[in-house]
Amino acid sequence: MEGISFTAHVSNKKSAITSKSKLAGVAKHNLRKYKSEAYSVDNIFLIYGTDNLVQDVKAVYHQEFDEALKVYNENQSRADRRIEDYFEHVANKEQDMAVEIIIQVGDRTYWQEHWENKVFMRRLYKMMLEELQYQLPQFVIANAVVHMDEDSPHMHVVGVPVGTDYKKGMAKQVSKRKVFTKDVLSTILQDRLRAFANEKVQIIFGEQIREKSKGRNHDLSVMEHKVSKETQRYEALKAQTDEKQQENEMLEREKEQLVQAYDTLSMQVAVKQMDYEEVDGRVKEANERADKIEAYIKSKSDALVDLEEKATKLERKAEIAEMVYDMACGSGGNEALREKMIDVMYENEQLKAENSKLLELLEKAYEFMKQFVLDGRNLLERFLESIGQVVEKVRGISR
Repeated sequence: MEGISFTAHVSNKKSAITSKSKLAGVAKHNLRKYKSEAYSVDNIFLIYGTDNLVQDVKAVYHQEFDEALKVYNENQSRADRRIEDYFEHVANKEQDMAVEIIIQVGDRTYWQEHWENKVFMRRLYKMMLEELQYQLPQFVIANAVVHMDEDSPHMHVVGVPVGTDYKKGMAKQVSKRKVFTKDVLSTILQDRLRAFANEKVQIIFGEQIREKSKGRNHDLSVMEHKVSKETQRYEALKAQTDEKQQENEMLEREKEQLVQAYDTLSMQVAVKQMDYEEVDGRVKEANERADKIEAYIKSKSDALVDLEEKATKLERKAEIAEMVYDMACGSGGNEALREKMIDVMYENEQLKAENSKLLELLEKAYEFMKQFVLDGRNLLERFLESIGQVVEKVRGISR
């Protein structure tokens, strides 16, 4: 078959980059980090990135995902759901953390016959890399190396597939399946990139790229063919998984809310219990003090009643004595009678003074009792009710 062959293979299965160790292995092979007499370092050309492929991939992660990671972490209420380093996070999930595309123009037979044309391949692959970046910007290239030390010159391109517009998790995520869809594998890698290569080969070599082989899914490897067939099944399973995860997260949030509500309620109950116990203790203490004051005042009141009754009697006796005294003076009574009348009058004055002090004490007790309120009434009202009209009668007599 006339023409130059063109192939573009995407890493998969055993060649898939699903861990840091596999990424390091790709770096060793592509950049010839190991010692071997079979390869010539002079024929290895780095056309994109640095001689540290792993760091190049990490740089793409920071460039593409740091902002989305920050937003995601800010929206997490639980610390264990936050992601410290997205590169490390993906590396530990056994998923494609990076993708390698191997592009080759011309097979071994062609290059055995046209070995002198290899000098143009470094420039050709650089142009093809630029076209790949243009056609597939969601595949962010980290490193690209051209190998000229093997039978057929070829290019190793390592990059990160960046999926966007995710509703769950980070808005941007690493996703080989979302980037390398059936349409991308066929339309971009095989149709557009092939057409671009054909245009350049015609200019440089005066040759044409061989037509796509039938029965091989446009020159794709068996891997790409299986990837395209499994995409729909994967997406369906992923949708089910996402739905279950969303349900679990919703239940977790409800659980957290219930726990917080329970804690708040427990705290409120504890505070109310403390308040109740404190108030109850104060009420009991006030009742005890009120009972003592009421008993004290009642005893003083009883004594006052007795004294008032005695004072009334003595006052009456004094009046009688004064009448007797006046009569005695008028009739020239004897001295002994006069002295006795004086004693009676003096005793009457003493009783009046004591009665006045007791009344003053009683008024102070009334004012003190007004300060205590129980069941909507102060102690004075309760006391007056308990002794009835007795106090009123005493106070009336004293006036």
